[in-house]
Amino acid sequence: MFKLKINENEKALIYKDEKFIKLLGVGSHKMFHLFKNYRVERYPTKHNGIEGEKARTLYRLFPEVVEHYFTVVQLADYERAYVSIDGKFTDFLPLGEVKLYFKELEINVERVDVRNNYKVASEHVAYLDMFSSAIHGIKKHTVSSFEESYLYVNKSLVEVLKSGKYYFYKELKELEIESIDRRIKELEITGQELLSADKVTLRCNLTMHYSIVDGQTYLNATDRPKEYLYKQLQFALREHLGSMNIDEILSKQHTLSKEVLEKFYATCLTIGVKVEGVHIKDIILPGEMREIFNQVIEATKRAEANNIKRREETAATRSLLNTAKLMKDNPALARLKELEALEKITHTVGTLNVYGGLDGVMNGMIDLKG
Repeated sequence: MFKLKINENEKALIYKDEKFIKLLGVGSHKMFHLFKNYRVERYPTKHNGIEGEKARTLYRLFPEVVEHYFTVVQLADYERAYVSIDGKFTDFLPLGEVKLYFKELEINVERVDVRNNYKVASEHVAYLDMFSSAIHGIKKHTVSSFEESYLYVNKSLVEVLKSGKYYFYKELKELEIESIDRRIKELEITGQELLSADKVTLRCNLTMHYSIVDGQTYLNATDRPKEYLYKQLQFALREHLGSMNIDEILSKQHTLSKEVLEKFYATCLTIGVKVEGVHIKDIILPGEMREIFNQVIEATKRAEANNIKRREETAATRSLLNTAKLMKDNPALARLKELEALEKITHTVGTLNVYGGLDGVMNGMIDLKG
């Protein structure tokens, strides 16, 4: 006889000649081992049971004894299970798993056939949220408020996912998720070189703002939709500006964006995209062309300045002629102009002695003129 003590937080499996015979709980136990070979395996009760290859082997070799001491959860190759112990979720079992739970525990098992149920039910999402790391066989996907996601199962579109958090069983299904951002996006073309109709090389910087209005069309129309948009915008820009000479381009630079948009808008709608706006930011000429245009502008402005100067001189001469005619017909006016001239002269003279009254002054002016 020998004594076996099982501690408070453990249980023991007893083997005799490598055959599982019983499960012992807390306490001291007496056993006879005459001509027998006993073996003891201890398990912490916090594990709630035995799982994995050990559980499968025990249940396969000693099914009756195992069922006497354990609650057996055995899953098919297409089943997963949510297990709660005493009303609290504890285990998420993989496909085909066997787990042995100690009999005194209250076990609740929710089985899921993943052949048909590719999406985790909403009541089970909270269970999977308890896991801090990735779960084998489970795909997690979160859709933001500005997104829309498309779920493909075995290459077929089965559902459009709105904002929220989702889990999927991926062992027996081929799952793919494509997400679409509904916000306004920006596409830029920088330093685009092209030839005008009169063979002038120039470069353009252009920005387009767009949003996706039909996600399924956007994903299915082409394998690289953003690259397709970029190239179509290039083609529209080259086609439109290439049909105009350089003077037309420069004179219409404020309306070119609208004209390019009109050519490009219908193309975008065919792939589910709405263009919010196209903006040509810069039109850059080669260095020698800039010099020529600067010279042209300088000459034009100089000619305008000369015209203005000549107009002013002509106007001044015409004004003098009119004044002379008035003074000829009006002696008093001529006298006033003489007084104005006298006032201007006196500002430049330090001392002025006047003899003979106003007539003396006027005579003095005549002498000065002489």
